[in-house]
Amino acid sequence: MSARKPGQMHPDDIKNLIIFIVVAVALWAAYDVFVMKPNVAAQEARIAQEKRLNASEGFAQGSSATTNELVDQKMDGAAIVAKERVSGTRVKIENDEISGSVSLKGGRLDDISLKNHFETLKKNKYVTLFSPPNSEYPYYAETGWVTGDTSIALPNKNTVWTLSEGSVLSPQTPVVMTWTNPQNVTFERQYSIDNHFMITVNETVTNNSGKEIKLHPYSAVARRGMPSDRDNNIIVHDGPLGYIGDDLEEMNYKDLGDKPSWNIVSKEGWIGFGQKYWLVSLLPDQSEDKTFRFIERKSGNSNVRPLYQTDVMGQPQTVPVGQKITKEHNIFAGVKNVRLLDEYSDKMGVRHFDLAVDFGILYFLTRPLHWLLILFNGWVGNFGVAIIMLTVILRMAVFPLANASYRSFAKLKVIAPQMQELKEQYKDDRAGMQQALMKLYQKEKVNPMAGCLPILLQIPIFFAMYKVIYIAVEMRHAPFFGWIHDLSAPDPTSIFNLFGLIPFDPPSFLMIGIWPCLMIFFMIMQQRLNPPPQDPTQKIMMAYFPYFIGFILSGFASGLVIYWTFSNAFSVIQQAVIMKMMGVPIHLFSKDDGLADGEVIENEPLKDKNKKDK
Repeated sequence: MSARKPGQMHPDDIKNLIIFIVVAVALWAAYDVFVMKPNVAAQEARIAQEKRLNASEGFAQGSSATTNELVDQKMDGAAIVAKERVSGTRVKIENDEISGSVSLKGGRLDDISLKNHFETLKKNKYVTLFSPPNSEYPYYAETGWVTGDTSIALPNKNTVWTLSEGSVLSPQTPVVMTWTNPQNVTFERQYSIDNHFMITVNETVTNNSGKEIKLHPYSAVARRGMPSDRDNNIIVHDGPLGYIGDDLEEMNYKDLGDKPSWNIVSKEGWIGFGQKYWLVSLLPDQSEDKTFRFIERKSGNSNVRPLYQTDVMGQPQTVPVGQKITKEHNIFAGVKNVRLLDEYSDKMGVRHFDLAVDFGILYFLTRPLHWLLILFNGWVGNFGVAIIMLTVILRMAVFPLANASYRSFAKLKVIAPQMQELKEQYKDDRAGMQQALMKLYQKEKVNPMAGCLPILLQIPIFFAMYKVIYIAVEMRHAPFFGWIHDLSAPDPTSIFNLFGLIPFDPPSFLMIGIWPCLMIFFMIMQQRLNPPPQDPTQKIMMAYFPYFIGFILSGFASGLVIYWTFSNAFSVIQQAVIMKMMGVPIHLFSKDDGLADGEVIENEPLKDKNKKDK
């Protein structure tokens, strides 16, 4: 058997590496064929089936049960609203942020669109938040009263209200509608709206029935089925949520099905439904106890989607004969803008309304990073530039640790030839090699673990940045320069069609764009500056590591890739400067461990060591 050259892999190592790669590829292919593709096909089939299902109107008012009415769905939500507007049964809602209407039949808030947010970059259709009953995906809110006295008729979903004041609901003009029941009890509902997303409903009851009555005020948000654009992943919560008492409650739709209802009694709190960027929430009065509920109701008909509901029911209110009472309900229906949520939290005395934004377990990092990102964008007017500015701030924050890390790497690179000699000398004596390495480290005053801490520190920062870029509604459809028109979406170019020069549309997993390629380049440069792994197998794996990370991150938001690219670029510059100061040769493009063939630097003294000795 011929002797192996220094650095050459053992045949057994090569065989094991090949086996590992073959098995890994086989497992990945099997997982893709037998798990991923069937799951995707099943999900697509479920969505297609749901789109064919008939929607059902029904609302769990207060403590009553759901009423399911199977209807023949032939129109989408916009068509239903347009038809009712023509018939004069809708009152228009309009301010700077939203447009929509409230129905005189039932008095529900079931038609709201966001005027400053579009479904696609083409900007030809507003994001629709609420949709009326009998539409494809009903989603609406309502307020009212419930009672245990069956002799008192209360307004319900079929009640036709009379418009008594106002014609358009706007910040300047409220709208009032009334209805009187057969017992001569008059119900008045006044709607008002601010300049953003808060709709206030004042419910007034005037009792001329001749007897004292007792009512419970309630407000509720309900949707029929899960949203069609639901963000079904573990990165961000999508579903029922609320901050009740001292706890943040985040329910999955499946959680609601495991229990008929979740009842929580508390004086303080808010409750609703959250999506990645959008929120509908009830913000009741915080001065008295009330019952917060998360509910799922199934109809028993497999062709009708479940009804999901969050609601708040207050304490019983007694209305004496000839008297009246008023209860205020606040409904937020709009965008998860953190600054705005904080303003509402202070104004209305509702605690932790900002937690409607899913900052995650790294809240202590994500919240400040989000604040800085919004601040920098306010200065420069471009979120891509703001990301670069934030990257500089983060690099400055970890500069002392990174400095120590790169000095450690530089020293390791200096003694790399000596380490290789020890490895050859003690190739059959692992214990002896470890002792010899420790003596070498002590002699050269090198700590091989000193470079690990800054790397570990960057992991939570990276995930925090990813979270911020992923959840920030301000990043949605925000452009950078050139071909990046949406920093929250992946780079739309691909190296496999020469970035658009070849008329070929690669599949999604081959969309490795210009920014991911730049990121890979700087990762390779940084790798070349680091001391090479001594184990041949690790050396080969590390050689392919930048390409693996580039392939994975190519499907992530381009804003995150830009952050990682500039972070690596700054690291390369910082490390190169430190190596230059310490007299360590820099060979970025030479093969193997960065040393030119035959070059020996183990006898070169370290500059900082000489200074210390002097």
